[in-house]
Amino acid sequence: METLYWLEDSVVGMTVSSTEWGYPIILSLHAVGMAILVGVALMLIVRVLGYAPAIPVTAMAPYGRVALGGFVLNLASGAALFCGNASELFFNWAFRIKILLVFAGMALTWRLIRACIRRADEIAPAHRRLAGVAAATWVAAIISGRLIGYLS
Repeated sequence: METLYWLEDSVVGMTVSSTEWGYPIILSLHAVGMAILVGVALMLIVRVLGYAPAIPVTAMAPYGRVALGGFVLNLASGAALFCGNASELFFNWAFRIKILLVFAGMALTWRLIRACIRRADEIAPAHRRLAGVAAATWVAAIISGRLIGYLS
């Protein structure tokens, strides 16, 4: 608990929790990072599931870096949000589930990128199943994130 209180008392924690604009700005950055990360992931997922077959899957390759940028933004803003309320969030089950789902979503999306983009537009049934699981994981992560405020 000492570490959690230390995080809350840090400059970042105090800025997020005690200033007028700290929390809204960081939360907005978190939403933008999520939109970038999950948006790019879902673009690839829906393409693998069969939408827009005229677009080659390999055309999605450059967007992997964009998704990674969204992840870095989310990681930084999420860490700041955590510092603002660490002693409560650490024990919140919705928060813990969200963190696990985000990392699972990243791993599944990365695996999908490697499997589909590096194989010259081959989309096997296993790739479609992987895309379905990745989509469900991202949706569950977003729902878990929204539940954090309601489950304390």
